[in-house]
Amino acid sequence: MLKTSIITGALVALVTGLAIAVQSTLTSRAGSMIGDVRTGIFTNLMGGIAAGAFLIVMVLHGGVKTLKIPWLVVGITASAGMFGVLIVSGISFSLQRAGIAAGLASVILGQLALSFLIDTLGIGGVEPIPL
Repeated sequence: MLKTSIITGALVALVTGLAIAVQSTLTSRAGSMIGDVRTGIFTNLMGGIAAGAFLIVMVLHGGVKTLKIPWLVVGITASAGMFGVLIVSGISFSLQRAGIAAGLASVILGQLALSFLIDTLGIGGVEPIPL
């Protein structure tokens, strides 16, 4: 069972990586047309509108209980959303200058470096994983 979970997680991560490459290419192109910060803000606004529509469908299907979210989670996700604007703006800026492959490789390097620290210290809400 654990092996299936790991394989499924890895496959979903792979598809997510493909989606990141597509989104990064699109935001880099948009950034060259309207500017990096406006691209970050507009991209997240459009994502928010899509998420809002999806939430409406969820409420219509599952009822108002779908909206019962602890305030701590609201704060955490608001922070994550603000990081989203910085991430999209940064990707738009850097990929125009470094190219898609070098830019995303640098993004992944940054993710890995911080992820090692997060896992080793157990900051992500799970037991620490020795390096």
